[in-house]
Amino acid sequence: MTKRLAFQEYQSEKLNLQTRIVMPPMARGFSNEKHVYNDKYTQYYTLRAEKGVGLVISEGTYISKEAQWTINGTLDCGVYNDDHMEGLKKICEGVHKNNGKFAVQLWHTGKFADTPICPYEATVGNKQAKVATLEDLKRIKGDFVNAARIAKKAGCDAVEIHGAHEFFLDEFIQKKNLRTDGYGTTFEGKIRFPIEVVKAVREEVGQDFCIIYRTSQWTNTDFNEKKWDTIEDLGKWGNALKDAGVDIIHVSTNRAYKLEFEGQGEGGEKHTLAGWYKKLTGLPVIAVGGVCYTQNAGYSFSQDEPTTIQDPEPFLKLIEDGEFDLLAVGRALIKNPDWVELVSSGNWKKVKPFLRSDLMTLN
Repeated sequence: MTKRLAFQEYQSEKLNLQTRIVMPPMARGFSNEKHVYNDKYTQYYTLRAEKGVGLVISEGTYISKEAQWTINGTLDCGVYNDDHMEGLKKICEGVHKNNGKFAVQLWHTGKFADTPICPYEATVGNKQAKVATLEDLKRIKGDFVNAARIAKKAGCDAVEIHGAHEFFLDEFIQKKNLRTDGYGTTFEGKIRFPIEVVKAVREEVGQDFCIIYRTSQWTNTDFNEKKWDTIEDLGKWGNALKDAGVDIIHVSTNRAYKLEFEGQGEGGEKHTLAGWYKKLTGLPVIAVGGVCYTQNAGYSFSQDEPTTIQDPEPFLKLIEDGEFDLLAVGRALIKNPDWVELVSSGNWKKVKPFLRSDLMTLN
């Protein structure tokens, strides 16, 4: 029996994957005060590669102490000094032995950080964020570069720059960014700092190393946010990322099959958000959002009831239709390390429901 395209090998200029299935970044918080990747993480990520995931992307990994966001006492990992390298090396070795590829997501949490900082005035909870100065931007750009250096040296196959969900880089392209120093207000001003970061990372890692950029329309505080109102602006943004050195765009949505910019396509052309990025830039894209469960991630992370399983067929078909290249599976891979084996053999109904309590262990 011929494998579905999602479960066949994928080859690109800089990444060859055993399947088109991606484990996306999901904060787990099982590190320690030094924010190192420990053996639990090695076992966790290695198992997903062993069971058929093509690309494993780490949890959001802090590029500096300043970038840290402590949620309910959990401790995520860092990638800002050489102490962090050993744990990453072990993960890379484990994933590679099982024919997988591994990327680290580089994360600055911006106004959500324990020491909040933002391109503009912002308050989260009872904390007022510092408005980033030009010196701050220079330092933070350097932190992204340093993190990419460590990741490459540790043996990672790629880095993913987190530019989504209202974290620091994404804050620049918000409509509320009205900075007048060249880093806001206009389209060119709003995208300037994220593009500078990509260019600086590309210069550090060289031309042969893979850079993924994660982007979204939605934000942590508004699931209905639309940063780009037209496909023209989306295309300008996507091609700016491409020209700066991005190899793959990771498109975060609530539902990966949902159509975007309906009525704007020439001759009635329709696409998902990931599909538009692919069409407008020519770059490979990763789609993510609601692949296995009817409830969205925000709901299932906040409720005790189990998720409802749904047939992943619509997502598998979209890959075969050329709508996107790679498919990221989140909560289902936390609960079901063998998701690829189950679904590729037609046993999707055996996928176990996700429970909020599944976040309490790292298996």
